Amino acid sequence: MRRWLQFGLLGTSLLAGCATSENIPLSDDAQVVGLEKQAALPPPAKPSLGKTERQEIERIVFAWLLQRPLGEDNVCTAVFLQADESTTTAFQKEFPEHRPPIKQLWHLEVRPGQSPRDKDTGRPAMILSVDVAEPENSGVAAIGKWSAGDAAAGYHTFDLKQTDAGWQIQSVK
Repeated sequence: MRRWLQFGLLGTSLLAGCATSENIPLSDDAQVVGLEKQAALPPPAKPSLGKTERQEIERIVFAWLLQRPLGEDNVCTAVFLQADESTTTAFQKEFPEHRPPIKQLWHLEVRPGQSPRDKDTGRPAMILSVDVAEPENSGVAAIGKWSAGDAAAGYHTFDLKQTDAGWQIQSVK
């Protein structure tokens, strides 16, 4: 009997120890559902560039790069833009006398470990590309790159801001 009494007291003390006056919310309580909804809200969306704005910035950077001498040794016989066909065609019309000439990408031959080549001449070529970052504060950063292989490559960093007249280069580094 003493054994049953000890067992009964032990059970009662365990049950009493589990009792609390604190309200613990369960997963189906309204409080928890409200907290889950607040936690599930996405962060405020960062402003993003549309396709036309990105293309405008690429066009501005390509134009800047094409107006400067490309390389020091005039070895390249063609310039290729990493852009769509219509962009390249527009630059061919805007810079008809550009030396070296601007050509469409299908005239480009790229092989690992070698300089890019112009398929028409078999001679080295230059590739221009533009990477546009997402907007921060009131401007956008873009990187204009050129490459004629491992020996001749470089880049400029452009800071652009949007004005009433459109995107404009603020600084070039």
